[in-house]
Amino acid sequence: MSLLGENKESLSRSWVLRIFIPITSIMLATLILMAAVFSSLFTNVAQTLIVDDFLASLKMVSTYYRQMRFTTVPIIDDLSDAPEIRNYLLQNLPRDQASIGVYAKMDSTVARNSYIHSIYLYNREYGFYSSLNGLESPQQLSDSTLLAFLEQQPRNMRLYQRQSVFINKTIPLSLPKEKDTPTNLYTICNNTYDENGVLSSGIIMNLSETMARNMLASDDTDTLKNFYMIDEDYYIISHPDPSLFGKRAISQPLLGQITLFEETKGSKVIRDKTNEQYLACWYDVKEMNWRLIYILPMSYIQEPLIRLRWNLVFVLLGLSAIASLLLVWESKRVNNQLTRENRFVDFLKGNAGAEIVPMYAGRSFFIALLHRQSCNPATPLLVRQRFFDLVSEHLHIDTKGSFLLPIEHDLYVYITLSPQKNLVSQLRKLRISVYDDVFEHLSVFYSEETIDLDELPQCYDCMRKNLLSQILEEVGFVRPVAHNQNKEVNFFLAETADIGKALMQKSTDLYEKAVHTMISNLQIQEDYDLFCSMKHYLSYSIAGLIGDVFKATEHITIQEWKHSVLDSRNYDELSTSLLKISEILEEYRQQFSRRHTIELVQQIKQLVKESLSDVNLSSNLIADKIGLSLGYTRNLFKSEEGISLNEYIGVKRIEEACTLLVSTKQSINMIREALGFSNTSYFCTYFKKIKGLSPSEFRRKERM
Repeated sequence: MSLLGENKESLSRSWVLRIFIPITSIMLATLILMAAVFSSLFTNVAQTLIVDDFLASLKMVSTYYRQMRFTTVPIIDDLSDAPEIRNYLLQNLPRDQASIGVYAKMDSTVARNSYIHSIYLYNREYGFYSSLNGLESPQQLSDSTLLAFLEQQPRNMRLYQRQSVFINKTIPLSLPKEKDTPTNLYTICNNTYDENGVLSSGIIMNLSETMARNMLASDDTDTLKNFYMIDEDYYIISHPDPSLFGKRAISQPLLGQITLFEETKGSKVIRDKTNEQYLACWYDVKEMNWRLIYILPMSYIQEPLIRLRWNLVFVLLGLSAIASLLLVWESKRVNNQLTRENRFVDFLKGNAGAEIVPMYAGRSFFIALLHRQSCNPATPLLVRQRFFDLVSEHLHIDTKGSFLLPIEHDLYVYITLSPQKNLVSQLRKLRISVYDDVFEHLSVFYSEETIDLDELPQCYDCMRKNLLSQILEEVGFVRPVAHNQNKEVNFFLAETADIGKALMQKSTDLYEKAVHTMISNLQIQEDYDLFCSMKHYLSYSIAGLIGDVFKATEHITIQEWKHSVLDSRNYDELSTSLLKISEILEEYRQQFSRRHTIELVQQIKQLVKESLSDVNLSSNLIADKIGLSLGYTRNLFKSEEGISLNEYIGVKRIEEACTLLVSTKQSINMIREALGFSNTSYFCTYFKKIKGLSPSEFRRKERM
């Protein structure tokens, strides 16, 4: 017996040695080969992802520089409009008084914008005033190259790159500590020149290239060391070595190659003079004509990927060792996850056939659809578990024959094999409880007869469409489902075209009429899917048509209005949201009318000024020239200026006569003819009526 046992054990070991071990070896070799192949493919993908990541990073950096550039212009505009700054620039106050509020205004502006290095104000009489040292003279200016920069008459609101050495500095902390160390700047200005091209006043704002660069990658110094920028003339405007700021990029071995690339963004492997490889990624900022660049040694990318490749090999080997166990475990987990309720939901939605619920083959069901809606649109729905608890207090729910299944966020289906007595009565009580306890409307459609399993998906789809369409008209009901009738869907192309025409004409009457027609036709259709489609179409099309109107109003933003349309739950809410446009259009129309009136009055004044010597100058002549009726022209001018147009013409003629009487030696008759008066007697009489003196008396008095 012992010999027989030893022979069996020997045969068993022989089988292991001859079959299992070779098969295992082949499997391991295959897995190793697969791991190597997959790791190689993965590292290639990883390298592509790294390039994409750097390009995305450059795009993000470009957004920062755009923001820095285009937010600087409003900052300068705000400074230009500030009373403290205007008092200094326009000499509205003595220099000592004008300087009182200037420093605080400039200091707060620098403090709010970390990339602003310094601000200089210039006035020909008062000199310079800086955010660094206050009042400064051109002979002892803290910015060593500012005068030379201003002599070039830089264009307003354009960003220039330059270097300067700052002396007598007190702030900011970003200035170099070493003496005579240059600071790299982006400078933008808003200057005023006289007729000889000489600077009379201006605001000069310096942006710190160092601060802007440091803010880009405060937590990633390695990336910052590899970041460069060049402008459209191939000058370096950002470099890890500050001393190369402003130098020509073509003189640098690597940057010189990148300047020749025509694509607006991309990546290429380039080599330096020692044949070392580098990965260059670039992204062009079209609005500023700048090119943003990352240059990284290939070793920076390849070494981590090689380590990653070997790590993947070992990880894949480890994973392959437990693959069979994972397959068994995963199959059990999936089977456990696909619960009876989840399978039933898939079956109802038509995602699976009746074979997914074999335990209910040949059975019939009672089905009811429940829709929840908060009474207050701003209040979220009650948490799902609390709602389940309320339902279970009125309806029978178990794990085999009665389910309450969540279909959508606010839609549920109740299915049962054996309806309880007075089920409809319990549904009505549930509706009342939901309203009283959580202040929500519960709308219910139920089947009056039991439904066979195979017919459940079709019945559910019919009930869902009817219920969602019905809640557009009313909420809070319990009723049997109506028979589904196939209706032709109308997409209301004519009505939407009417809305578009009304908006193009800025007509509130036509718009309101088109909206009412649209809502009425939607109600006739009683189609929830069409209602949702129209909400999305109208919100985006109207916003696109009258985007300029939204910019002119302060009552509501375009995004707020779009949200109100998309959040509409019924026809009344949709109509209310759409009719908000009427208020915005009316406000826009009034603003436009006011601007137009002011422009007409200014045009009338200019015509009067140009026609003072015309004998025929009158209200009739002005009305003809601007193409308006005489009555409208007179009423418009008087309502704006407080005097009639003829009186204004007479006053302007007398004012010009006064100027000629004092500044020239022309005779009164010559002045009368020059100003279009028909005879001297009328001129003298009218002059005395306005000035209280005759023309000759007025001349003598003014020349005394």
